[in-house]
Amino acid sequence: MIFYFSGTGNTEYVAKVMAEKLGERLISIADAIVDGKTDFTLNDGESLGMAFPTYSWGPAPIVLQFMRSLKISGYVKGTTYCYMVTTCGDDIGKSVDIWRKALPDGINGDAAFSVQMPNNYIVLPGFDVDPKELERKKIEMSAERIEYVVKCIAERRHIVDVVTGNWKGLKSGLIRAWFLKYAMSDKPFHVDSELCTSCGVCVKHCPTKNVVFDCENHPTWNGNCAMCLSCIHRCPTRAIQYGNRTQKKGRYHFK
Repeated sequence: MIFYFSGTGNTEYVAKVMAEKLGERLISIADAIVDGKTDFTLNDGESLGMAFPTYSWGPAPIVLQFMRSLKISGYVKGTTYCYMVTTCGDDIGKSVDIWRKALPDGINGDAAFSVQMPNNYIVLPGFDVDPKELERKKIEMSAERIEYVVKCIAERRHIVDVVTGNWKGLKSGLIRAWFLKYAMSDKPFHVDSELCTSCGVCVKHCPTKNVVFDCENHPTWNGNCAMCLSCIHRCPTRAIQYGNRTQKKGRYHFK
């Protein structure tokens, strides 16, 4: 069983490849939250996997929210294999420690992996998508990396194989704390009504159903944002912006 969360498609791609190669069930964390489903049962011999993007050098907050309410039946301590796979633009800081602490009582985190994918965080100064050549290279390299991760999982290796980066304590501590407090609001999102075609792509792909149409058939945000940035990256006309920070920045979603 693999639980996954994805906004712009990086983690969804990784999770789907893993599920297919490992023969595992794939469960959307966002769908489970929207449906209010928190109880799951593992089949005999089934592993417990979690795939998610790195947000400010830690697991995406919506994933931690889900883990706090998660109830797993069929887990056998010392027998059931539990692992995480996180996608990241560069490094993940202390994401493994944060994930392990958030696991339901009695469940051990046996393995952890990171997979570098194209950057998609664009809403703060100094952050932008990767150049197209680097984007292409990361996607190409990810295929080999996923094969390696799948092999480790299939062999039930107890291993932590991640890129933590420098200053991991600072990044996953002070910077992440600031991010969670001040950079998770959807209030700065706005739409240029002259560019918006009311195509509905932003509404369709919002994993938390936070984006809906207003009376003029333009998107509006309702305070339940996961900050996955799916809406801004998938908008075909670049009608969606985040304050005055994204007008000149690139867009990316996994195709």
